[in-house]
Amino acid sequence: RKRTVSERLTLPFNLKTVLVQEWEVITQCNMVHKLPSEVSVREALNRYLENKLAPLREKKEEENIDGDKMATDGAGSDKMQSDESLSKHKNTKCSVLGKEWIDMVENIALFFDQCLPIHLLFEEERSQYKSLRRQIIAQSRNSAARASSMATDDGSKTAIQGKKLVENLVDSIREKHPFNIQSGTTANASIVTASESSVSSSNLKSPPPKFLPGRMSEIYGCEHLLRLFVRLPAVVAASPTIPEMESRRIFSKLGDLVRYLQKHQSQLFCSSFRRPLAGESRGIGGGGGSKKVGGK
Repeated sequence: RKRTVSERLTLPFNLKTVLVQEWEVITQCNMVHKLPSEVSVREALNRYLENKLAPLREKKEEENIDGDKMATDGAGSDKMQSDESLSKHKNTKCSVLGKEWIDMVENIALFFDQCLPIHLLFEEERSQYKSLRRQIIAQSRNSAARASSMATDDGSKTAIQGKKLVENLVDSIREKHPFNIQSGTTANASIVTASESSVSSSNLKSPPPKFLPGRMSEIYGCEHLLRLFVRLPAVVAASPTIPEMESRRIFSKLGDLVRYLQKHQSQLFCSSFRRPLAGESRGIGGGGGSKKVGGK
């Protein structure tokens, strides 16, 4: 029997256990994840990407060293050209493979950001998500207002300080040269104002406060990435624009990512739970969305 798309991405038992356990904690014990997660989806994907790119870089460096060695040894011109052509072909192949992995990781992160509020949250988590969105929007507004206020204050302070310095300089010149004030006043004023402006701008920079990341893939952990993998086969199967060969290629790479998550489970699945804060609680007991997302 030909396997359907929905059967091509299978989670191993230990990762299924992760999903079952978090479903019980959230829906039956009225808990939510502590966010931002210690290891976010984005960080896990970055580690996976580095794991795939590192061998490609090493292979490319080895081939470059071998090519330089052959050129130094002064081999025959025909053989040398053939080896150089082969080396370029291999380097191009490595570059193409590297780009494929990079594109895959970026697309998974983007798809996660888009799917999370619609498909990947239990009902008990939606209030927490809305609270996070409000915090991110408020941070963005406060940051913009703070930057505007600092720019305005700096301009006012610079003008006042510049004016005072010019007045002091004029008084000093008047005391030393009572009959030769007008000629140098304008130039001195411009120099003082420019120097004071540079000093003031250098003092502007202060350590920025710690903000929540703007993307949900940088906040939520790998448990929610597993939920995406549960939903993804059905999404791909329902898309008429993805040809069969492309879907095979997609699930081949996703299967490799799942194996990586399984191998490094202890390092990547580090989430902890807490009681919902005021405004985050939806009550005990899972709604239809809880069972639907977890595949129960």
